[in-house]
Amino acid sequence: MTPINLIATLTPAPGQAAALRAGLLAITPPSRQERGCERYEVLESGEDDTLRFHVIERFTDEVALQAHGDSDHFRAFSARFGEWLAGPPEVIRARDLPA
Repeated sequence: MTPINLIATLTPAPGQAAALRAGLLAITPPSRQERGCERYEVLESGEDDTLRFHVIERFTDEVALQAHGDSDHFRAFSARFGEWLAGPPEVIRARDLPA
């Protein structure tokens, strides 16, 4: 199996940083409990107009990633994107390098 790494950057819409932060903090515990989730971290960068949230995710395989996307908690969270985000999330899919 090839693990899947995702780095998602979310930019809050004006006045929505606190709501987006709360949503991210709420989705983190159930995401970490999913079968196949190896890492699920939420980071914050910038201040005020440059505030961004970054979610670092690692799943064991495509099946685990799909299950995350299909989960009730993720669907409820992503249903609020239009309200909370200034634009679509930027998602980077990355591969492990042998070290």
